[in-house]
Amino acid sequence: MKKTVFILLLAIILGACGLQKERVNGAVDNESIGKEPPVLLVRSNNSEVAAVLGEYSWSFDNGDGTATTVSVDSDIPPRIVRNQTTPFTTELDTEIQLDFAEPPQEIKVHIWNNSQMEREVDVEGSTFNTDEKGYILYEIIATWDQGSVHYAVKLNVQ
Repeated sequence: MKKTVFILLLAIILGACGLQKERVNGAVDNESIGKEPPVLLVRSNNSEVAAVLGEYSWSFDNGDGTATTVSVDSDIPPRIVRNQTTPFTTELDTEIQLDFAEPPQEIKVHIWNNSQMEREVDVEGSTFNTDEKGYILYEIIATWDQGSVHYAVKLNVQ
């Protein structure tokens, strides 16, 4: 009896481990885009980096007539961007492409200093241009029917 219970529990645990999804800087990269915020890849001149997932509020249909909303708080962009795994260097006046796993309805981009938002950046579709040199911290806020998501990325603009 104990052996049967042990084997059953082991099968359940191993099955649950198989359901884990790979994360890229905090965002799930999978086809069930409705349950998790989409991954954002920032691209320029044949280079790319995954943006760091920040705060979000995300809703999804459970398939049984109910819905779930998940709200996640995070630190300010200058602090969460420390989790950016890959440095990203680009040039001044270069087009930056925001490539979401699922295109959002609205995109806003802000430049941050060490503690606060400095200004909003003009976005055309899903692109914007770098317009100042240095290590620039961008906050990207994207909105879908499911909710709003904040991302952060640090670019070295030369």
